[in-house]
Amino acid sequence: MQRQMRTLVLAAAISLSVSLKAEFKASAEEGKKLYEANNCGSCHAMDKKVVGPALRGVTERRSEEWLIKWIRNNEAFRKSGDADANALYKEYGGAAMNIFENLSPDQVKNILEYIKTAPKPVAPKAAATVEGDSGKSDSNSLYIMLALIGIFVIVLIILGKVRNTLRRLAAEQDGTAEDNAKGSFIKGLMPAKLAKMNPTVLTVFTVVILGGIGFVWSYKFGITEVGVQKGYAPKQPIAYSHKLHAGDLKIDCKYCHIGVEESKSATIPSLNICMNCHKGVQKASTAEGDEISPEIAKIYKALDYNPEKIGAEAFGQNPKPIRWVRIHNLPDHAYFNHSQHVKVAGLACQTCHGPIEKMEVVQQWSSLQMGWCIDCHRNAGIDAANNNYYAALHEKAAKDLKDHKNKSQYFGPDGKVKITPAMNGGLECAKCHY
Repeated sequence: MQRQMRTLVLAAAISLSVSLKAEFKASAEEGKKLYEANNCGSCHAMDKKVVGPALRGVTERRSEEWLIKWIRNNEAFRKSGDADANALYKEYGGAAMNIFENLSPDQVKNILEYIKTAPKPVAPKAAATVEGDSGKSDSNSLYIMLALIGIFVIVLIILGKVRNTLRRLAAEQDGTAEDNAKGSFIKGLMPAKLAKMNPTVLTVFTVVILGGIGFVWSYKFGITEVGVQKGYAPKQPIAYSHKLHAGDLKIDCKYCHIGVEESKSATIPSLNICMNCHKGVQKASTAEGDEISPEIAKIYKALDYNPEKIGAEAFGQNPKPIRWVRIHNLPDHAYFNHSQHVKVAGLACQTCHGPIEKMEVVQQWSSLQMGWCIDCHRNAGIDAANNNYYAALHEKAAKDLKDHKNKSQYFGPDGKVKITPAMNGGLECAKCHY
């Protein structure tokens, strides 16, 4: 009796298990969400081979069971001795796929269902304009503008001649001298007192006033505008978004600007640094089509890199440098050392470069003028106590505070001890000028 009961229970459990499996139906919609959430599109495209093989038709090439094992843990699958898994691994130069054990078999089935139903790319429509039309249009607009300006100048000349003729006729009728008529227009605009002034005195007075205004404006322009590129944000040959990389992805500035703590220059990142990520990441978003992002394609072109190939074969023999546009440009006689400010002083990049992590296009945030540097050296505090670089200064300040207490030069008006770069010779001319 007990044996029969066990048999019935076992049969019921098997039946329930089979029914539960039969009830599961893969969802392409859920599969798309999982596909994007796990960044599958960073290494795979539907219709072309990129870092990994093209995905369309993969369920026809491999069984569902095989794909589930490969996707969830290809490393363990290869170690089990599966010939197809090891052959695929060798075909792609030993570049192993990430392990996705976080995905359940049913979730993998959802992704496979999405791959089955993913729409095929629509061929782009041919452009209506012929290459070069834009240049011709711009040229035609320039010619039309020049023609209108020429016509306007001719009309002004004719009107001037007519005005002079009318003035001469009016002077002849009134019997007044022609030379008196010439100055009547300007004198009519002046107050009565100024109109009666001696012409020479009036001329000198006008020149002094206008000259003074011009001098003040020129001085201000020379101080605040000449050589000052604050707000300068040129278009670069590759549109690199600091907002995406430093802001959203939180990549440390020092990862790309490798010299910032070691040398005078922060250094422009080499394209090899870009390729650390962009060998795999080929699109700005997994929601894009199969095409490589245009900006990433520029990196590949500059490096003569073919993403269709694997290993050393992917790199050609004709790389070309990127001609970046310099944004921050100090005069030749001015000296600035990044390592001194970043590593020794502990300044954040944002102190000088502004909210760089929010900039889609990099701009010069600060004026970089001498007065701006001096203000910082006068007001910024030095952490002399926790920095061996300033050991001698720390001892000097401690002794001065002990001897003079609140009358010490290191005792700030806010009642706190403050040591600034200016106190450490930071305003000496030779510190910043050759």
